[in-house]
Amino acid sequence: MKQTEVGLIPDDWEVKTLGEIGEPCMCKRILKEQTSSTGDVPFYKIGTFGGIPDAYISRELFEQYKEQYNYPKKGTLLLSAAGTIGRVVVFDGKDSYFQDSNIVWIDNDETKVTNDFLFYCYSRMQWKTEEGGIVSRLYNANLKSTSFIAPKSLAEQQRIAKALSDVDALISTTEKLIQKKKNIKQGAMQNLLTGKKRLSGFGSQTKSPTYKQTELGPIPEDWEVKSLGDIFSIKHGYGFEGQFFSSENNQHIVVTPGNFKLEGGFQKQKQPIYYTGTYPDEFKLKPNDLIIMMTDLSKNSDTLGNPAIVPDDGNDYLHNQRIGLIQIHNDSFVKDYIYLLLCTKEYHEAVVSTAAGSTVKHTSPNRIYSINLVVSTSKEEQTSISNVLSSMDKEIETLNTKLEKYRNLKTAMMQQLLTGKIRLVK
Repeated sequence: MKQTEVGLIPDDWEVKTLGEIGEPCMCKRILKEQTSSTGDVPFYKIGTFGGIPDAYISRELFEQYKEQYNYPKKGTLLLSAAGTIGRVVVFDGKDSYFQDSNIVWIDNDETKVTNDFLFYCYSRMQWKTEEGGIVSRLYNANLKSTSFIAPKSLAEQQRIAKALSDVDALISTTEKLIQKKKNIKQGAMQNLLTGKKRLSGFGSQTKSPTYKQTELGPIPEDWEVKSLGDIFSIKHGYGFEGQFFSSENNQHIVVTPGNFKLEGGFQKQKQPIYYTGTYPDEFKLKPNDLIIMMTDLSKNSDTLGNPAIVPDDGNDYLHNQRIGLIQIHNDSFVKDYIYLLLCTKEYHEAVVSTAAGSTVKHTSPNRIYSINLVVSTSKEEQTSISNVLSSMDKEIETLNTKLEKYRNLKTAMMQQLLTGKIRLVK
């Protein structure tokens, strides 16, 4: 190892600046009047970079500018120089054009540093930005002076990039599998919770099962349309006031909207809200209580009315006033089944359609009670449906655990491989 301005690095590695491996480049400026909402060639601005374009330029203008001015080669690492600084998109070579000064690239000499290796270096770089109006901006001088370390050997660079790309492939495959499982579950929910598909042993087993017409459309003969107010009541939470603080020694956690997942379900917050004051015992939630969110702090009402099950993890969870506690009226309905009903698209759309508030959306018990849903009246069928969908959830949860391990593995590998602390054998 040798001592450098960035610390100890292997003897056969170097400290480099981006300016040493190539010049910063950008596309020719495109004026607003040269774009349209439809056209031949997509024009990516900083807001659509790496996403879906909302502007286009003509084929003629594209060919002219591509020929006369800077244009990236396939495999070039495009960088966001405004907004989210340093976001990287690998140029796929398809005809497209990019907003000047906001989207840039280094015309990299791959005899010094390969693009594959540089791609991973970018994620660890400390970008020196300057304030350019309301957003930070990465200027050419900042870009050129940004330093990183790399092996002199291109072969070692390639080995490192290959090892990290293998983990990326594993992460990508797992993410796709999770999404596939989620889609399968969503389809199963849509069929099982509406009676379009019955599990073995329930309903008519003939090729032509009997349905009846209702205000919500045809449903199985032995199912019913019920208002949620006929099934459960909602208890308001407590207005916790006083001293809040974060401490690992305090297990009294106030449940807030941040504990609700987008797709439904409970999630722990990175910075929980702990409570040290006194409160009535009735507002201490029990493990496996079913709760819903009555206020959505986001502008899109994405989680308004979403359900969650209080975890049994040894913590004391407190019932905040923004949260509703569901109390099922009698033993005719299984709690897990009710939870699943509250995860359906039909329920969520009904909650949003009756929500109040302009900026902060909220609902009320009476609004929830007025929602009508299709339900099975058989506890045995409710339990069977819950078990089938629960097994799918467990598969997804197992995959999510694997995904988290793979992501942590990649972080650790980058820390070791991109600093030379661990070397890969030939």
